[in-house]
Amino acid sequence: MPIACAPDFAEVPVEDGLFTLALDFGAAPFVGQQRFVELRVRPGASAGGYTILAPRQLVRATPEALRASAAAAAPWSGLTGVPPGFADGIDNNSGGTVTSIAAGTGLSGGTITGSGSLSIANGGVGSAQLAPGAVGLTQIDTTQVQARIGGSCGIGEYVRTINPDGSMLCDSLLAYLGINVHTPVDDPVNLVGRSSSIAVKGIDGLPVIAYQDQSDSALKVAKCSSPACTGVATITTVDDPDNFVAFALAIAIGADQLPVISYNDGTAHTLKVAKCVDPACAGAAIITTVDDPPNNVGQGNDIAIGTDGLPVISYYDATAGALKVAKCSNPACTGAATITTLDDPINGVVGDFNAIAVGSDNLPVISYYDGGAGDLKFAKCANAACTSTANIRTVDNSSNTVGLFSSIAVDGDNLPIISYYDITIRALKTVRCATPLCDGQRNIVTVDHSTADVGDYTSIAIGSDGFPVISYRNGSAGALSVAKCGNPTCSIRTPVIVDDPPNSVGVDTSIAIGADGLPVISHRDTTNEALRVTKCGNLGCQ
Repeated sequence: MPIACAPDFAEVPVEDGLFTLALDFGAAPFVGQQRFVELRVRPGASAGGYTILAPRQLVRATPEALRASAAAAAPWSGLTGVPPGFADGIDNNSGGTVTSIAAGTGLSGGTITGSGSLSIANGGVGSAQLAPGAVGLTQIDTTQVQARIGGSCGIGEYVRTINPDGSMLCDSLLAYLGINVHTPVDDPVNLVGRSSSIAVKGIDGLPVIAYQDQSDSALKVAKCSSPACTGVATITTVDDPDNFVAFALAIAIGADQLPVISYNDGTAHTLKVAKCVDPACAGAAIITTVDDPPNNVGQGNDIAIGTDGLPVISYYDATAGALKVAKCSNPACTGAATITTLDDPINGVVGDFNAIAVGSDNLPVISYYDGGAGDLKFAKCANAACTSTANIRTVDNSSNTVGLFSSIAVDGDNLPIISYYDITIRALKTVRCATPLCDGQRNIVTVDHSTADVGDYTSIAIGSDGFPVISYRNGSAGALSVAKCGNPTCSIRTPVIVDDPPNSVGVDTSIAIGADGLPVISHRDTTNEALRVTKCGNLGCQ
């Protein structure tokens, strides 16, 4: 059978029946067996078959062909030009032996005279043993080794913390000195800052704010670069559909330390949730429509995170005049939520100006406005999803119209306290429940009635001292005010005007407690239609 073929040769000269060809079959066919050459010819102009020239010719050895380019095996005695070190036919040891191996600098395990192993000694590696650039961020454990410090702080800031990765956390020098700091965080050409909501916790402990871009009818998020929000914030448009969204919104920090935002779609009349995929919400958020009934829902909403790590949202059904609750089935609220109508009285209008918090018992508590009666109402859920009959009470049914702009918090005793606006006398009020169900004594306090119009746009938090602190607008002055309570019921309190520039500020306030234990407040500058942040220099912003 054919083993290898040489190329065809065309128009080969033939003289007296003789011709010469240089054949090259390569090295592959020649592995020690006999080989024959078969020649086939045809006239140059012919297109027919080839004629075999018989017999085949045996390929015989010639002196030049006996040179081998490779050998499977060869005896030492058959080799010439062997170096002297290999004369014993074994290796190049010249007949000598290694009798001792000592452990050098940085090694342990020697001296070895037979078999053994060497290893790097404890503390055996120093700067002399490391090549330049051999150790970088990827080679060190930043929980044990401080990375090289990089970056800088702005004018009027100081270095508050050096992070493990070498980055610096800067803060306002004024805040360090106990002075309140006011910062325009987002002031573009567009009108922004409506319905601001602030949260602090997260991976880095820096404030994050959700708010509406009124010009684009879009949901935006600002992530502060310092506790006082004095540096350049990361501004992201989270949801900007053709619809009118985020007229009402709220933000919370999930158990995964990432923000989650509830907001309304005013065009579709639905409740939506945006789950951020990073602390700044700079990446594409996971956006889900949570409730899309025939009714108009979501105009007023608030969000909290249960001890189970799942968001729970209170919101207003404007069509039915009812209070609803949505309990998410996962941290991103992407699965089917449990939707419950919590309070829907006959011929009543309840549920607007709602606020929600979760106590240490993982049971939501909700404050809201009874628009039909002009009262403040309270609901305590019987389970985490609010599916069982809730404990519902009117907690302030005075002759005044009360309960607008309500905000709720739960203190260390698991007792709710609510801040709200008395529109009749235009004053800030609080009510603290004596029991978790608010079924016992209730302490109602007029916190601030210092001017003709004060107390709307309230927001309440429990301070680092365990007592409430409230942000709100002083409508008469067009200013931001804060009331610091000196006891749990707020019967002792110090209300102060905190931010009173020439512009009108203090609308849509939202308060949170920073990682340093001091309040930080987002609010809207309605003169410039900009987002503004106030960082308090002490517990009471005084």
